[in-house]
Amino acid sequence: MKVAALDLGSNTFLCLICEVEQLTITKTYSDEVQVVRLGQGLSASKKFHPDALVRARECLSKFKTLIDQHRPERILAMATSAARDAENQHELFQICSDLNIPIEIIPGEKEADITYRGATSGQASNSNRLIIDIGGGSTEFIFGEGSQINFARSFDIGCVRLTEKFITQQPTPDVQIESCRSFIKKTIAILPEIQIENVLAVAGTPTTLAAVEIGKFSVDLIDGYEMSIESLEKWLCRLVKLNVQEKIDLGFPAGRADVMLVGVLILIETLKKVNLSKIVVSTRGVRHGVALELASRP
Repeated sequence: MKVAALDLGSNTFLCLICEVEQLTITKTYSDEVQVVRLGQGLSASKKFHPDALVRARECLSKFKTLIDQHRPERILAMATSAARDAENQHELFQICSDLNIPIEIIPGEKEADITYRGATSGQASNSNRLIIDIGGGSTEFIFGEGSQINFARSFDIGCVRLTEKFITQQPTPDVQIESCRSFIKKTIAILPEIQIENVLAVAGTPTTLAAVEIGKFSVDLIDGYEMSIESLEKWLCRLVKLNVQEKIDLGFPAGRADVMLVGVLILIETLKKVNLSKIVVSTRGVRHGVALELASRP
């Protein structure tokens, strides 16, 4: 079955068009990503910013053109943290309705399952692991073994949310870094003491870091790429000293450069919390879980 699965996140919109057979993604026709910053100012206003909605419509219009070209049997957009928080979420729903794109907000009880299934869909290993999915508004932590989820929790420590809350200058003073670090540590302190073998990091922070390290974005090179805590600490020291344009010049996308610092902080503090020394980067994520969910429905 050919499906189109859209992940409408707080910072990034993604559109995966793929073939699913026996609950396995067997072929990818298109996998597009665009930074939309839907969560712009959302923490303060509790509403989608008008500019963010304009960007959302432009992005979804492009995705709809792509979908029409591939003619999938089923289409579904799933929205996460930003849409749950927004008082004017109906405006996003109206955009999708205008474009004939079915949309749902991922219910809290389903989000972990969809994220976990998506992130591990290309994994043969049945090891004990932690999936960390750093979004714009929230970050998901999912402990699992094989297909079994043992613990899942979403925290409001997304990279856009915390950048707006703590980071007012780039280059960034130490006091802002330490305030943000302290908030992250305090927030994730309640994570359980579960023995795990690896941390699988999905979404834009780890994949972008890997792409900049490698020198280009290549799914084959990035999927499974390992980054040590020492490497992440070096990136933190480097990013703290740069302004946003200098980060862009270094290779970070314009829509992501300003929030990378916080994303790296979240990864570092997570590794410290679970007492591991590296992350394994995955290019898979929520959109893959949405595709599997969509194909499994009657």
